[in-house]
Amino acid sequence: MRDESAIQYHPEHSLVILSVPACHPEHSLVILSEAKDLARWATRSFANAQDDTQERSIPAVFSPIPALIPPLGTLDYCCDFKDSQVYFIVQRRIYLMSSNQRSMRLMSRIGIAVIVAIGMMVPLAASAQVATRDGNNSSIDNFQHVFVIMMENTGYDTLIGNPNAPWINSTAKNYGLAKNYFGVTHPSQPNYIAATSGSTNGVANDNDTTINVPNIVDQLELHSKTWKGYMQSYSLCTTKLDHACGNQLYERKHNPFVSYLDVQTNPARMANVVDFSQFSTDLANNKVPNYSWISPDQCHDMHGRAATPSDPCDFSQVQSLIATGDAFLKSTVNTIMNSQAWQNSNSAIFITWDESDFTGSGPFGFGDTSGCCDANPGGGHVVTLALLSENETARTSSVAYNHYSMLSTIEGAWNLGCLAFTCDTANVKPMTDLVNQNG
Repeated sequence: MRDESAIQYHPEHSLVILSVPACHPEHSLVILSEAKDLARWATRSFANAQDDTQERSIPAVFSPIPALIPPLGTLDYCCDFKDSQVYFIVQRRIYLMSSNQRSMRLMSRIGIAVIVAIGMMVPLAASAQVATRDGNNSSIDNFQHVFVIMMENTGYDTLIGNPNAPWINSTAKNYGLAKNYFGVTHPSQPNYIAATSGSTNGVANDNDTTINVPNIVDQLELHSKTWKGYMQSYSLCTTKLDHACGNQLYERKHNPFVSYLDVQTNPARMANVVDFSQFSTDLANNKVPNYSWISPDQCHDMHGRAATPSDPCDFSQVQSLIATGDAFLKSTVNTIMNSQAWQNSNSAIFITWDESDFTGSGPFGFGDTSGCCDANPGGGHVVTLALLSENETARTSSVAYNHYSMLSTIEGAWNLGCLAFTCDTANVKPMTDLVNQNG
């Protein structure tokens, strides 16, 4: 159990000091949070305090945690320092905490909300870190492989019952269907960022962007999980950072990994972002990673491109695009299911759409802004399918889910911790009713 003495709340200051091993379980950490409700959330959301009798040398880390209680805002940080003592000056009080948590004592002094490291001779270095949840999420099965296929711009009612999508409708009847699933926002790119970092992180459009935030690649590698991003038509690009390639077949906005600074600047990580043609080879050689992200190109993801009406891939050819996307999904999923990676493991496939239909009205031309789970208004009602290697029974869920929920499900299956809004367990639920192999 958590050592409650490590949590001190002072309502007169509207601040909480919480000592938990949130960034690195082997270290002592402190979180400063404004607002009592947010403090309670932090208490729930971070790992139980470890034995605090052992003194630790703590590296310097600052990691912002998202505000969950607007409009109060937060002053939240996972705080680690390369020193055995840290002063926490909170308005009129100072908390002196050594690396042995039992030596916390209260001192009276006038101050403002600042943090001072004692005896440090160099500026503190800041880096993003992944938080840990409050214990293992034992309600989610552990998968050997997870495949995520992100489709484009098609609403739930446009697909369910559509004769041009026979495979999708058959799969919805025979596997797992999330009937109340939503995109996070409009337009496309923020949804891809949300599904891989737990927040849109300030990305509000489809422009090329580079952001320095914790992401699923950090989580996977921290827990020794392998990963790849498979991008159809990526081989048509001159560089891996190109905006668009092959007459709008590949679009960078549908490739979230290259927008993360710690992927973009790391050659080893960039080597894991490959053309989709590599996927079948990896499956055939039984070298598919633990986590596979698949982005079809714009002629196969139901998005389309600006061409002419005679081009079956033109924006105007909606039903043709749906039929082509349906065929792509059938072929890709059959390839997965015929592989050793699927047949000899407990694995999962998630198929979702980034956002609802383009209607020409509303934000960015999208009329459906329904949402849930810390994103309402959101990206509209979309289909999401969950297929399991060891449980082929039909199931449906009416629980409200979105891309944060899908990410939370993957995090929970592998005990990866949480990112941004996936830490909000009160509002962002993992898709437990759809993914448990024996559920």
